[in-house]
Amino acid sequence: MANILIAASGSISAYKIADVVSELGKAGHQVQCLLTASAREFVSPLVLETLSGRTVRGDLFGPDVSGTEHIELARWADLMVVAPASANMLARLALGLADDLPSTVALASEAPLLIAPAMNTVMWDKPVVQRHLAELVARGAQVVPPASGLLACGEVGMGKLAPVADIVAAIAAALAPGRQDLAGQRILMTAGPTTTPIDAVRYITNHSTGRMGAAMAEEALRRGAVVDYVLGVDKGVVRPNPPRGSAGRLHVVDVRTAEDMAAAALDRLPLAQGVVASAAVMDYAVAAPSAHKLKRAAAAIALDMVPSIDVLGALRKAARKDQWFLGFAAETDDVEAHGLGKLAAKGLDFLFANEVARLGAGGETGFAVDTNAGVLLSASGERYELALDSKAGIARRIWDIIA
Repeated sequence: MANILIAASGSISAYKIADVVSELGKAGHQVQCLLTASAREFVSPLVLETLSGRTVRGDLFGPDVSGTEHIELARWADLMVVAPASANMLARLALGLADDLPSTVALASEAPLLIAPAMNTVMWDKPVVQRHLAELVARGAQVVPPASGLLACGEVGMGKLAPVADIVAAIAAALAPGRQDLAGQRILMTAGPTTTPIDAVRYITNHSTGRMGAAMAEEALRRGAVVDYVLGVDKGVVRPNPPRGSAGRLHVVDVRTAEDMAAAALDRLPLAQGVVASAAVMDYAVAAPSAHKLKRAAAAIALDMVPSIDVLGALRKAARKDQWFLGFAAETDDVEAHGLGKLAAKGLDFLFANEVARLGAGGETGFAVDTNAGVLLSASGERYELALDSKAGIARRIWDIIA
């Protein structure tokens, strides 16, 4: 049975949480309720204390509050549920604010987060609210969507707290043991950008932030794999956040250039059962970087660019026959055609091809965004269209197919 934190924020539907607590207690779970000041206006702490057998918490300071209570609660929890989650609470969670006990515990917790929003339809439809929700989903939160119907204000539309049965079922699913279809596998991953120096202070790189690679690593760890993660580092690069209980199975090596990445990856290749090559490797390098800072001049200068090492090609050439390979291809046009070409040229088992924005444009897929979409291709001819989703969602679907 699990330790479950339930944080309720200001919504008239907060009274329904008593039924959620009751059902969880019947299932044998330990439940600790946290209430915001607004939630206390809608549901009695005494009711929740009676049902949970634990004192309701909500204060950051006071004679009965230790200075580390928020850490103790965060570490105690196997799952944190925010229900109902008001628009205000979604914003605070998305922005990492910590100005009351529920939000402080949420920021300190490494437990999975389950959110059940509830608010007026107009508030729910506001782009800023949806952006906050999307940010939380991109960071791994699960959502129990609100229902549509007659709201407390008399209006009709989306925004009602999900039915108690749906919330309880979502909690049960979140607590269920995850798939362990990668247990016993050691996977080598490359991720992030590489750089090539121009002089002692300048370099060339690309727009990759490593988000997709981090999502692939986190999902592999969740499924039981050991991950050797060779990461190209630069400003803004995202590192994997190991799921609870998996930190000892993640081994990160920081590199900068394509040559550094190839050397580190080749060193670890013999230990791997498979390779996930998601890094955005610079195809060209400056032939002769200056050891000193180049001074500004009125005249134009030219950089002699030469092909850099083909990291994925080097790994595939050095691999054993029993090692499998998944590559990634970020393209601006003819995405699938270029993907098929790379799949064949590199001798890969799978390749995920996705579109990136062209110069001066933006998009929902590719570099420096939280969402992605594309097509997963296999050497045996299968084709899997993956619709727009968070990068964590895309990673789950890729592993579902190839694991």
